[in-house]
Amino acid sequence: MDKACPNNIIGEIELGTKILSTGVLRRHSDTSFLTVEAMNADPDSFRSVTVQMFDWSSGSPVILPMIDPSTILIPPSQYRTFRSLALPPTVFTYEVRIVHPKDKDVVVSTFGLSALDFDPQTGNNAMQHDLARLSLK
Repeated sequence: MDKACPNNIIGEIELGTKILSTGVLRRHSDTSFLTVEAMNADPDSFRSVTVQMFDWSSGSPVILPMIDPSTILIPPSQYRTFRSLALPPTVFTYEVRIVHPKDKDVVVSTFGLSALDFDPQTGNNAMQHDLARLSLK
């Protein structure tokens, strides 16, 4: 079931976090799933990361369902994956938003997959330095 989203889509944001966005991207014809990899390089502390994925095909954001929980507490020196369910054929534009700590110990990347069993697409990715920082109020 589609859910239309209010302006403050992420909801309550904790102090000491930042919101990153891919912006609205056109879907490649081979993209079946959206994926985010989040790495916690801190050797001692857990870090919380939240991911939301949106279908912008109607001109307004609609939440895309995910396989994995949208918020994960990542243990020290580990990474976690956030994946969408298979994208409906009607999705032709999408956005990924990531809420994570402002510290430099968490690094994220996002990319499209042709198949859920790890088939990343060349050039269909965004590294953390490619993401825009949002200031939602």
